[in-house]
Amino acid sequence: MRYILPLFFIISMLLSSVNAQENASDILKKMDNSIFSIGDKSSDVEMKMINLKNNSIKIKKATLLQKGLDKKLFRYTYPKSDSGIASLTIPEGVYLYLPMFKKPKKITNLAESNAFNKSDFSLQDANTKPFSEVYTPKLLESNQDNYLLDLIPKDRNSFYSHLIITINKQYLYPEKIKYYDSKNQEIKEANYEYIKVGKLWVVSSVSMRNIKKKHETKFIMTNIKINTGLSDDLFKVENMVKK
Repeated sequence: MRYILPLFFIISMLLSSVNAQENASDILKKMDNSIFSIGDKSSDVEMKMINLKNNSIKIKKATLLQKGLDKKLFRYTYPKSDSGIASLTIPEGVYLYLPMFKKPKKITNLAESNAFNKSDFSLQDANTKPFSEVYTPKLLESNQDNYLLDLIPKDRNSFYSHLIITINKQYLYPEKIKYYDSKNQEIKEANYEYIKVGKLWVVSSVSMRNIKKKHETKFIMTNIKINTGLSDDLFKVENMVKK
């Protein structure tokens, strides 16, 4: 009995750890199913770039088209100096179009950590892949309202060491994501708000605050339409240049 009891507790702890890991994976997959349940989406976007040091604000405008898990087109419409700039995410990779380039260019993994058009979002942040494919989750906390998961990137070249994500228990969508660097210091924080379109919950605004730079970018979506049958042709690289 002197040896059996400690062994029993060790096995119990191991089983408990395995179950917690399985639960974390299930939660993350359910969240993916919730946020990617929309077939396609289009919206107008107002982007507020806020200097938190002096509260100055710059405003840009764009249009957003998204289809399924792996197609997203973001195109600026205002101000005139940014009009036409676009980013496209498709299964083959991420492409960026600047009018000065004359044609779209594929973005390397190294460049995905860079800010897109001076915002606080990187191209990696805009990834449309399911979280369960990109991260290995660990359940940190489960309270009355939320799950708290620690997400470790499966890609060793990721710009982030890990993410802490808060998931709404009732609707299984993310409400907050904290991003950490290689020194385990929090460098950014994203917050999400939702509205109901038909029977589905859709992101209406998302903000990204850069803690070190004391700068924040907020996207506000209006004129949101879902499941209208967007054509795949809209997400072709050659169509990034608006005719």
